[in-house]
Amino acid sequence: MKQVNENNGISRRESIYELLKEQTTVYVKDLSHKFGVSDMTIRRDLHIMEEQGILITHYGGATIRHPSSSLHTFDMRKESFYEAKAAIARRAAELVKENDVIYLDPSTTVLLMTRYLPPLHHTVVTSSLAVMHECSHNPYVTLYIAPGKYQDSTGGPMDMDTFTYLSNFHFNAAFLGTGFIDTVYGVTSTEMDCSIKQAVMRNSEHNILLVDHSKFGQHTMKKFGDIKDFNTIITDSDISDEDQYNILKEKVNLNITHC
Repeated sequence: MKQVNENNGISRRESIYELLKEQTTVYVKDLSHKFGVSDMTIRRDLHIMEEQGILITHYGGATIRHPSSSLHTFDMRKESFYEAKAAIARRAAELVKENDVIYLDPSTTVLLMTRYLPPLHHTVVTSSLAVMHECSHNPYVTLYIAPGKYQDSTGGPMDMDTFTYLSNFHFNAAFLGTGFIDTVYGVTSTEMDCSIKQAVMRNSEHNILLVDHSKFGQHTMKKFGDIKDFNTIITDSDISDEDQYNILKEKVNLNITHC
């Protein structure tokens, strides 16, 4: 049954992508009516597609990110991004050490890390229900989940309770994702997500950003960090030479993976 539901989700997102190519903007209410699913399900679909670099979500719907560059099919994008994300996630998991206390962010690439965590005893703190689910089956992990009001857009709690809870931890490493990175302007997200990421980064010895090449060159209004605020940035080999230069000149460890 799980596989059937997953396939339905992929098929629905392919259809949403086709609609985006036709009209550039879609709305949650229209999509939930069209596909006969809940608003929550549609918002989750749009969040996944935003993480894949296909669209930008906004209140009530989403807009295609690159209307003029729809040369690749949704499946091709999904496959290439998945391979890039998986390679990044594997490399990130290699950085986890025995007895580390780590924070795992609610992002699709960080979620993939849970598949590759080493057989070493360590503590995971997260605000992602998906990360919680994956780590709950891992005998090497001591797991903490942040409290707060559930947000469809992130798949986990995100409010002041979440912020306060995470502010009281000390992390050996924080593994963070983002939907937007500009190597000149900085790394951006939504307002509350920025506040939580900043709280985590202040309390972490090593801040590690996991970001595939599709997220570069774009930003939103709210910034949670400059490039220099990260100790390590892990990305894939399709990153541009200009972005590589901008990262390296800030003395940040740039870790490039190959699929």
